[in-house]
This record gives sequence, structure tokens and C-alpha cells, in this order.
Amino acid sequence: MDKIFRKHNGKVSKDKSQTITFAIYFVLFLITSFLFLYPFFWIFQNSFKSVEEFFELPNALPKKWDFAYYAEIFKSFKVGSATFLKMTWNSIWLAFGGQALNILASICVAYPLARYKFPLHKFLFGIIIFRITIPIIGASAAAYKFLRLLGMVNNPKLYILTYFTGFDINALIMYGYFKAIDKGYSEAAYIDGANCFQILFRVIIPQAIPCILALYINCVMGQWNVYSTPQIYLPSYPNLALGIYVFESDMMFIENGSAKFFGAIILSSLVPLILFAISQKTMLANMSVGGLKG
Repeated sequence: MDKIFRKHNGKVSKDKSQTITFAIYFVLFLITSFLFLYPFFWIFQNSFKSVEEFFELPNALPKKWDFAYYAEIFKSFKVGSATFLKMTWNSIWLAFGGQALNILASICVAYPLARYKFPLHKFLFGIIIFRITIPIIGASAAAYKFLRLLGMVNNPKLYILTYFTGFDINALIMYGYFKAIDKGYSEAAYIDGANCFQILFRVIIPQAIPCILALYINCVMGQWNVYSTPQIYLPSYPNLALGIYVFESDMMFIENGSAKFFGAIILSSLVPLILFAISQKTMLANMSVGGLKG
């Protein structure tokens, strides 16, 4: 009887310990969530306030939830001649198009380095390591002059080609992923008559889709918030990030400028939020089941 009681008592103590641990994690989760979500909510509520109400009660809820300020964003939120919709389009092609070229280039660089041995193998791999470990910010002036000589500055059709590089951290990640894929897949496809390109596009890339999509989505989200690129290389094609950066200094001189400024921030954040919401499962996916069978 005493033995049964001790066993039962130990189980109760274990359950109690797990409950306390869960409660602690839950409280920490709530605090962390609040710290992340409150700035977003603060911006959202202030996007409905006039300038006077914003300075008078910046932390209070708006007296009136008037969506008219959001309608005004599409008319008066401008940088030069670029409207909000034009800046949105510039953000889309620069982020989605540019990063698509970058991921494609990373695949072209990483795959042969991971699967084949050739004379310049170590040299090309060394370039990747050099680019991601040695700071090259000092080369920005030279890079700008070089692109200007090539006519790529303020020329989106040519400038977007600069994303087709591949020798960066994305190539290193893809290199590791390709390296981990069992060569048995390639050998089986080769025996069935597939050539190198068919093996890459029909065998290897389908298995690497979780990694490719995760990299692409992260790169798009990062590029979406970059304002220095259009500011330096595409001054006539501002994106949303540059528009918000410029508008911040002018909002006090524009009617209801604070509401338009905060509203533009909310609208510009919708694309990354939607992109993450529809792709989070893909980003967290892993190859749990293989295709080799004996």
C-alpha cells in the first residue's frame, strides 16, 4: 500500500511540476507577444488620429475610427511624382523579382559545387566564404561608379540583373542542403537515362523546395524593408520603404501627415504579414520521408 502511495504521489508531483513549467512558459510567451504586438497596435491606433489628437493623446484610443485617412494615403502620400501605388509596385518587382533572380543564381552556383569536383571548385567556394566573412562596405563607392559606367543606375531593367550573383550566404545554405541529399537519387535517375539538367530540375530541386522557399521568403521580407538601394541606385523609382523614410521628415508640414504616415506603415507591412501567414508551414517543413526504397 505504501509503495502504491509513493508511486501515485510521485506522479502527482511530476504533473504539478509540468503545470508550473507550462505556466511560466505561458506567461513569458504573453509578455514577449505583448512587447512585439504593442508597437504595431500603437501605430495602428494613431493612424486614425489627426495631428492635434496625436500630440495630445498619443497613447489613447482614437476618438473616432475614421478610415478616410487611409483613402487619402493613395492620393497625397508621394515622393516626388511617385504615388503610394507606384511605390508599392516598385517594392514588388524589386523584392520579389530581384530575390527570385538571386535564388536562381544561388542554385546555379551551389549545385555544381555540392555535387561535382572540378579544377576551380575550391577557388569558387572560397569566393563565397570571402563575400560573407569580409566586410566590403568600403567598396560601395567603386560599385556605384562601376554600375553608373554600365548605365545601370536609375535603370531598373538593367539594375535588377545585379541580383543575379549567387556568391552569397544563400549559395552557402543551398550548398549544404544539396550536399545532404543522398546521391542515390541522382544515380538512380542517371541509370534511367536522365541527363544533368533533368537530374537537377526533376530530382534535386523538388527535394530542396522547402529550403528554396524559406530562403526566398526571408530574402523578400528583408528586401521589402530596404530603402538604401532605391535611394542610391534607383532614385527615380522609390519603393515603400524609401517613401516612408522620406515622408517621415515631411509629415508635420502636410495636413493629417501623422495619420497618413502611420497608415502607410500599416499598409506596407501587410505584404510581409500575408506572405508569412500563407507560407509559415512551408518554411517550417522538412524532408521527413525519403524516396529511396530497397
